[in-house]
Amino acid sequence: MSELFLAVPVLLPIFGGGAILALHLRSEDKGNERLMEILVEGLVLANSLAILWLLKNRMGANLVLFRLFGNLTVRFKLDLMGGVFAGLIAFLWPLATLYSFEYMGHEKRKRTFFAYYVMTYGVTSGIALSGNLVTMYLCYEMLTLVTFPLVLFPMTKEAKRASRRYLYYSIGGAAFAFIGLVFVLSFSATGNTEFVPGGVLNLQAAAEQRSLLLLVYVLAFFGFGVKAALFPVHVWLPRATVAPTPVTALLHAVAVVKSGAFAILRFTYFSYGTAFLRGSQAQWAVMAAVLVTIVYGSTMAVREIHWKRRLAYSTISNLSYILFGATLMSPLGLAAALCHLVIHAFMKICSFFCAGAVMHQTGKNQVYELNGLGRRMPVTFGCLTVASLSLMGIPLFGGFISKWNLAWAAFDCAEGYGFGPGSWLPVAGVAVILYSALMTGVYMLTVLVRAYFPAAAGGESAAADEGRTETWDPGWRMLVPLLIFGAMILLLGLRPVWLMSLLTKIGGEAG
Repeated sequence: MSELFLAVPVLLPIFGGGAILALHLRSEDKGNERLMEILVEGLVLANSLAILWLLKNRMGANLVLFRLFGNLTVRFKLDLMGGVFAGLIAFLWPLATLYSFEYMGHEKRKRTFFAYYVMTYGVTSGIALSGNLVTMYLCYEMLTLVTFPLVLFPMTKEAKRASRRYLYYSIGGAAFAFIGLVFVLSFSATGNTEFVPGGVLNLQAAAEQRSLLLLVYVLAFFGFGVKAALFPVHVWLPRATVAPTPVTALLHAVAVVKSGAFAILRFTYFSYGTAFLRGSQAQWAVMAAVLVTIVYGSTMAVREIHWKRRLAYSTISNLSYILFGATLMSPLGLAAALCHLVIHAFMKICSFFCAGAVMHQTGKNQVYELNGLGRRMPVTFGCLTVASLSLMGIPLFGGFISKWNLAWAAFDCAEGYGFGPGSWLPVAGVAVILYSALMTGVYMLTVLVRAYFPAAAGGESAAADEGRTETWDPGWRMLVPLLIFGAMILLLGLRPVWLMSLLTKIGGEAG
């Protein structure tokens, strides 16, 4: 019976969010608003505590929630890799919710917003705790349904167009992912789609249809890659920045994009298996697509002057760092991919929340409007500085650790091949990461220089004419998450050993 607790982090937020919708609390009433905030934060904290309890006491637990038919089951399982993702969202979600209370303070329809915000937590937990490909695919589809209203929330023409595009791309990607599910089930050695280190394919049967299965892998990679913003199916992501910042931060840092990257890691290492894929044309095809995405995303970020969209293009580039680790198809590659998955979550949610704080306090969202704000919002831009230096890969910050591990894994991969794509594509990946780091320096330092040294940026301080001397930093509910995220970025950069020892163990088991 204790295994039933595995379903709690999935079902509690889903039913809790539904209950919030059913309560019909009027947000105009301050008492009702306060009650709703207590309910939402209480649900989120309870769910995070449930995940942490499972991580401590039920590692390896396995639960068949119900059987669809035959060998198709909805199964939850807590292994080390799922535990990393579940622990990450358990840490981030309560802080993101606290931030959102202040950010959404003047918005209408807050009840609807927070209901879907909480439900998204449950569905993302389902992806992290999925024990087989069927369950992960179902949660992957549900994620589209619960995040669609969040993208649509502003109800502007731009938001409606962005939400439709997000829906169309997600449905199309799910169709390609479903093809992968069907073929894994058809060629499974175990007769089911459970996640097994090394994959479940019957290699003897798969060898007879190798070309077809490799093509299916590429299709499924791009299918799951829709949510991971893989070029050319990335278009929805920059448009989705019309959503409120608490939504875009979770879309770009944890819930949607990381779920896409996590699904690709699961599909590659635990469904197909690297033994079948390593050295194939499919491996080089998806690796080339990932490298193109890194270059494209970082280059477009330099060109973009809308701050949140600039960060969105940065996300496109950085997500493909994770996918690059996946395409190396080695234990080191998986460990490096998971390392960037974790560290990037803190860097990007911190960056988006800093941008949101500026928008909330000043209404400014263009890069050229930020002149001089660093001195008026010292805490906000101090946290942004930490996140920016980490994104650039400066030593002693978290981003350096993940990029170093990716480069190390790439060179290790290249050593195993003679002349051919296997020898030069991983090395080209290191060059691409260095190019992306340079572009990151350009598009992040541009913001910081304008904020701290407006004269050097060729303009006057945007804050000079306001005639106010007090700081413009937001309230404590927005500042506390920012400070914690900045501290975590520094901690992961200064003391990465504990994280890398865990991730190396995961890579060794699965690769």
